[in-house]
Amino acid sequence: MQSNIKDNTNDLTFREKEILILIFEGQTTKQISQKLFISEFTVKTHRHNLLKKLRAHNTAELIKNALNQNLL
Repeated sequence: MQSNIKDNTNDLTFREKEILILIFEGQTTKQISQKLFISEFTVKTHRHNLLKKLRAHNTAELIKNALNQNLL
């Protein structure tokens, strides 16, 4: 499973990495959307893609997996 997670992390876009960092910093969806000048729906879509790519079911698991992969 670890190798699959690592393979998926190579597919993170610049925007996904940017949003991942902001999530790690504790920013809400609304705060991220305002900071990046994108809609909340777009932030939610990126968050969903991050959860899928890092095989996480919630934000805590997302951050844990990102830390394990040295993405943060």
